[in-house]
Amino acid sequence: MFNLVYKSVANSLSPTQIDEILVESRNFNGKHDITGCLIYHDGFFIQYLEGNVDIVSTLFEKIRIDARHYEVILLSKGSIYTREFDTWSMAYLSNNLPNEAFQYIKLMVNPEFDIPNMSVVPNPTSKRFWLAAKLLLNKIGHENFNKDR
Repeated sequence: MFNLVYKSVANSLSPTQIDEILVESRNFNGKHDITGCLIYHDGFFIQYLEGNVDIVSTLFEKIRIDARHYEVILLSKGSIYTREFDTWSMAYLSNNLPNEAFQYIKLMVNPEFDIPNMSVVPNPTSKRFWLAAKLLLNKIGHENFNKDR
């Protein structure tokens, strides 16, 4: 099992375009046994993907050249023992969340708080972040909550 995390800057996207990205992602991921979470906040994406190393790596190369975003930066990648988002083909969190619940996630994607150079292997900081995102998804039952695996 393999995971990969990246962040990027979105081109101007409407809510409909974000929905299209989610539908496309969920369809592809469901067919290829990929799970993960997409976070969108103030024009920035951060995404966690997990699955087969070859499939996730090939998908990331497609994501890297997608015209809907730019400045794609790989934050971490590496082997994992188990999936974090095993029941989501693509969970989604956005700034529609209650303010107090979103503050931790906002810190991760906000350009004012540049992420220091991280080694490109899973690390405790990124694991805690994604566990917090998963717990938030489970807790809030938000309309963007998608448990479709």
